[in-house]
Amino acid sequence: MNFKGIKLKLLRFQRVFTTNLAIFISSYPRYDTYYYHLEIAKMLKCGSSENSFATYQYLGYGLRAT
Repeated sequence: MNFKGIKLKLLRFQRVFTTNLAIFISSYPRYDTYYYHLEIAKMLKCGSSENSFATYQYLGYGLRAT
């Protein structure tokens, strides 16, 4: 599993999100609530040194359940 690639994708997503957040909230004011701001803050801290970074690999793909 390429963890560096996953981390770079996460950082790119966070950068796009922070760049366009004000535009999104002005277009959709119903998302300008405490709940969404809290969830966004958690997402933006994901992968940081204080919140750590974890990936999981599911090994059961392609196996048949009986």
